[in-house]
Amino acid sequence: MFVFLACAMAVIFSQPRTLPAAEYSDVPMGILEAMDLTLRGNLELMSLRQEAYKASAFRLQAEGTSLPELTFDAYVDYQREDQTSDGSSRSDNRVARLSLRQTLYSGGRNEALRRQSGQAESIADLSLIAAENRAIGELFARFYNVLLQESRVETEQAGIAASDLHLREVTRMNELGLSNRLEVIRASLQLATNRANLSSAQGALEAAQISLMNYMGIPPERRRPVTGRLQAVEVSGGRGESLAEAMKNRGDRGVLEQQLKYQANQIEIEMSGARPTVSLGASAGYLDPYRGGDYGDDTWRAELSISVPVFDRNVTRSNVARARAVMEQDQISLMQKDLDIKSDVETAWAELESTKEHLESTRQALELAEESLRLARVGFQEGVTPQLDFLDAQSSLTESRLEYQRSLYNNMIAATALKVTEGNIINWVEELDL
Repeated sequence: MFVFLACAMAVIFSQPRTLPAAEYSDVPMGILEAMDLTLRGNLELMSLRQEAYKASAFRLQAEGTSLPELTFDAYVDYQREDQTSDGSSRSDNRVARLSLRQTLYSGGRNEALRRQSGQAESIADLSLIAAENRAIGELFARFYNVLLQESRVETEQAGIAASDLHLREVTRMNELGLSNRLEVIRASLQLATNRANLSSAQGALEAAQISLMNYMGIPPERRRPVTGRLQAVEVSGGRGESLAEAMKNRGDRGVLEQQLKYQANQIEIEMSGARPTVSLGASAGYLDPYRGGDYGDDTWRAELSISVPVFDRNVTRSNVARARAVMEQDQISLMQKDLDIKSDVETAWAELESTKEHLESTRQALELAEESLRLARVGFQEGVTPQLDFLDAQSSLTESRLEYQRSLYNNMIAATALKVTEGNIINWVEELDL
């Protein structure tokens, strides 16, 4: 009994405490701090942690099946009966009894429950691991999307600065009679377009910031700036190594493996309905009856109970059949998960290789755009390059910069997706120099 009470108190005092409010400031956060805030403050992860407490409660219940059941009963009643067999007029009845019952054999049910409790805890832990793996992958995409939008804003601002400079140049040239009004209008249109693009970029940046803060459990009005850089990411290994890592690390696959074991024990629980049960009971107390002239005195009783099911109208048979069908479904789910992991690994590697090639192409395109603008500027200043060619070169450079930044982002996200597939993204991010 004392063991049971100690377990109960341990669960009560191990209940989750309210998460203290995060400290907010204007200090920019890096990806590692963002990971820490997400793992502590993401509401989905907080909810999944409650599954671990539920599993602990299940273990407490399962371990209790090996302990005796202790009950205390006491009652007093009154019945109108003027005459009893001994001529008295007693009409009350007083009973106090302490009973102890210990199950010696439950048909395998209690043993299976105790095994299930450990598997339930493993399922809760693995589910949290899988959710944290997915959460950091999603965080990575949202975090670096903020940096992508910031670089887009900077690029658009650089475009505005270049367009503004060109407008002032052609305006001065027009005043000197070296350019016409049409060239001034074209320069003005280019500047207006760049300003509109900047407005869109600023809106996208704010939306990306709010999305990131919301994912970390931070309200929009208390959002913080982020720090980091978009960069190409190198991933070592190959498809075979990634597949081995995924089979070893993936929490969602581990959940299905534990679910199979859990369901095997569920079959044992259902089969116990057709097996005998054996229990030992004892009680002691005080009995003061009113009938038959009995004397009030201490009483005790001990009994050994054996219950053998004979026919339960096929209830047990039906339950066992359903439990076995569920186990077959779990086995199929595990087979499908293995196929999905293999496909995910292949897809992730193909996407990573594609983004690396695209990144190199956009890098070369950016270099060409920079050189093209340099030549166009020199030609325009010398009067041998039309203004339209110069404006096109300016627009092409801006677009090439944006495309290169998107390629860096896509490369990082492809690498992240691969590590999410492998199930070890948290360790991978901590090892990177970001």
